[in-house]
Amino acid sequence: MISKLDSFPTHEINGVKYRVGRVLPFGASLVQNGINFSIYSKDATACELVLYHTGQKEPFLRIPFPDDFRIGYVYSMMVFGLNIEDIEYGYSFDGPYKPEEGQLFDRTKVLLDPYAKSISGRTVWGERDDNYSEFPHRGRVIFQDFDWRGDKPLEIPFKDSIIYEMHVRGFTKDPSSKVKHPGTFAGTVSKIPYLKELGINCVEILPVFEFDEFDNSRVVNEKQLYNYWGYSTVGFFAPKAGYAVSSPLGLEADELKNMILQFHQNGIEVILDVVFNHTAEGNENGPYISYRGIDNKTYYLLTPDG
Repeated sequence: MISKLDSFPTHEINGVKYRVGRVLPFGASLVQNGINFSIYSKDATACELVLYHTGQKEPFLRIPFPDDFRIGYVYSMMVFGLNIEDIEYGYSFDGPYKPEEGQLFDRTKVLLDPYAKSISGRTVWGERDDNYSEFPHRGRVIFQDFDWRGDKPLEIPFKDSIIYEMHVRGFTKDPSSKVKHPGTFAGTVSKIPYLKELGINCVEILPVFEFDEFDNSRVVNEKQLYNYWGYSTVGFFAPKAGYAVSSPLGLEADELKNMILQFHQNGIEVILDVVFNHTAEGNENGPYISYRGIDNKTYYLLTPDG
């Protein structure tokens, strides 16, 4: 009965129907005939869902969250009749502007969903899309229907682990790797026989979540240098689209999952390198995401006077 009630719209704007959503899960998730959007902000006074057609510079619709769509600090909304393959989204928040207190709300900024499973605008490594004004860009909704075929972690004891640390792009980018899709998750799969030949039973993979390769990039000796290592994460739930040959189709998550599945089926454990206190927030609040509170400020206390 609850499922049937949830699928019944109560509001409409410009022909698009919607209703109050479910608080969990956070992010954008598929529901019957629609998408559930859920976002947390403790200090915001208002929130607006901003919808774009894929690749378009300007949004086609903005839907303010009614007051009764907010439960505690969470704004949630179900929107019906959207084609998820032609939708990108973000949020704008209203709230206090008090830089001295770390509050930099600006309702003119469209913010990235920190729970986005896919992030638009950087489907090819080192290429910018002019239809996206800033990075990080917008969230995309994905089908979460990957068939894991009963897969689970191998749980190889650390004392028995022979670990190979790798960078997804660097591992196969050179022509000497002789793979069909160099510098990608798919390219890495092609090298599994090589890893097995080395006797590897565990790979530790450097960050594979979305980051901005143009962050602090520069030209040296007429060569473009990029942020290569990926430790300034902009979305901890979105695989790096530039690492997937299938990213123009929005399938980078499936390509990453397939890589992990293939490793497991070949007896190779997978460790993902994730650094939660390295973020790409910069010194502003838009279009970035806020991890304030995760870091321990004393971690950065290098001198007695701070």
